[in-house]
Amino acid sequence: MNKLLWLCGIIAFAVVSCTEGNRGSIKKKDTLSTYDSVLIGRDPGFSRHLTEDYWMLYKDGIVTKCTRSVFASDDGKDTVRTVRFSDANGRRVQYLIDDIYVKGTAKDIVAVEDNNYCSDLGGLYIYFYYPGKTVQYQYDWGQTGVKYSSEFNKLMKLLKVYDAE
Repeated sequence: MNKLLWLCGIIAFAVVSCTEGNRGSIKKKDTLSTYDSVLIGRDPGFSRHLTEDYWMLYKDGIVTKCTRSVFASDDGKDTVRTVRFSDANGRRVQYLIDDIYVKGTAKDIVAVEDNNYCSDLGGLYIYFYYPGKTVQYQYDWGQTGVKYSSEFNKLMKLLKVYDAE
């Protein structure tokens, strides 16, 4: 009986020490190393433009804006024009993404004042690609009573999401 109690104590100690040792480790690591890449894209709603814009944040901190023609070219090839952000703007995008979505130190939505909704205005989607899984955030521009945080608005302004409309 004594040996069984002793063995249970050792197992309990091992379980507690392993779980306690892992808590908070994500805060100490570089948050960019937790996801592989981030895709930010626009949903045009019922309006269709000749091009689609989307943005990519890669693991190494590079941010690019990609513009793709909605219609195929005459030769049938899909053409994508990619523009890389400057290092300073890329770091700002990375910090805002980390603060809002990874660390949670900033919010994306501050308040929802009413539930009015217009379905044809499109929206925004953000995909986080982690090893083995994908996490999606979606925003509908047609939800008129939503108040976005200043950090979220800075991110949208930095990416020039509204200019792409």
